[in-house]
Amino acid sequence: MNKQKVFAIALVVLLGALAIGGTSAYFTYSDKARNVITSSGVKIELIEDTEEVGVDGRPIPFTNVDNAMPGDRISKIPKIKNVDEGEVFVRMRLFASVEYADGREEKISPTLFNLDFSRSWSSKDGYYYYMYPLGKGETTQALFTTVVIPKTLADKYQNAKFALTLKGEAVQTANNGATALEAQGWPGE
Repeated sequence: MNKQKVFAIALVVLLGALAIGGTSAYFTYSDKARNVITSSGVKIELIEDTEEVGVDGRPIPFTNVDNAMPGDRISKIPKIKNVDEGEVFVRMRLFASVEYADGREEKISPTLFNLDFSRSWSSKDGYYYYMYPLGKGETTQALFTTVVIPKTLADKYQNAKFALTLKGEAVQTANNGATALEAQGWPGE
C-alpha cells in the first residue's frame, strides 16, 4: 500500500475514534451533593432566685444581703436551665469564702451554713449532680432554697462578708451513660 492510502486509513480511524469519544461525552452526566451534619450544643444558664415574687408573678432574683445576723434565714434558690437544643446532664459545685473585717480573705467550707439540699441532687466528689436529664428549655429543681446562718457563729465572723459561689456544668446525655453520675466529659476532666 502506498503511503497516501495508509495515511488516509489512519486518518479515518483517528476521526472515527474522535467521533466516538465526542459522542460519548454527550452521554455523560455529573452531579454534586452537599450533606451538612450539625452537632447539637450544650449551653446552660445558672439561675438564682428568691422565694419572693414580683408584681409580674415571677420570682425575684437573688441579690447580695447586707447586715445578716446569726440565725437569719436567707432565701437563695439556685437552679440550672438548659438553653440549648440537646438534652444534658448537669452538676453544680458550691464554694464558700469569707472576707474578715480586717480585709483578710479565706476559703471556708460551705457546711458552715445550714443548707436545705433537695433530694433531686446527689453529692459526689465535691459536686452535686442533678438526677434527671434536662431537655431543651427545662430547669432543674433547686439545689437548695435557704441559707441559714448558724446562731452559734463565732465572734471572729463579726462584720465579715461571706460569699457562696456556685458553678454549673453540663454534658450531653446522648451516648454518655444512663445518669449524670455515670456521664463523662465534664468540663475540666
